Amino acid sequence: MGYSKYSEEQITEFINQANEMGISPAMRYLGYPASYHTAKAFYEKRGVEMPTINTLAQMARNIGVFYTDKEKVIAAQAIIDRSVEQLYQDNLTSDDINKLGNAIHKAIQTINLVEGKSTAINESRSKDGSDLAIMDLLNEAKMRNEIVKDQLANIDQYQDK
Repeated sequence: MGYSKYSEEQITEFINQANEMGISPAMRYLGYPASYHTAKAFYEKRGVEMPTINTLAQMARNIGVFYTDKEKVIAAQAIIDRSVEQLYQDNLTSDDINKLGNAIHKAIQTINLVEGKSTAINESRSKDGSDLAIMDLLNEAKMRNEIVKDQLANIDQYQDK
């Protein structure tokens, strides 16, 4: 099995894309090369330094790619709007509904986080008299159920004889 051959134009296009977005994203975007090793060979062949996380982060900082809080809220609201639209479809499976619900939940959490609202619910409870009374009632019901089960088992045994 031979190696794929790439034209000089393809190599140039790949290096330009990879310098903007990173090697792996460029590979996915362009659909080539098939391996990181080949991508690295493109850079070595041209004598060009490969992009690193630091160089890409610096470039993003310079052009202001990172979203502001206002843009994050707008994006989260768009996710909510689009998800709600999808929920009105009649052909959704339970898995689709679950995914849309999760997307809405995450978008709401993002909005709450940006707005400085709590995204975690903490509850502290102490048992008072009513909680203990409910526990007693539940335990009594369990005991009655066990007695009824035993009586039914005895009746079944008697009828079998």
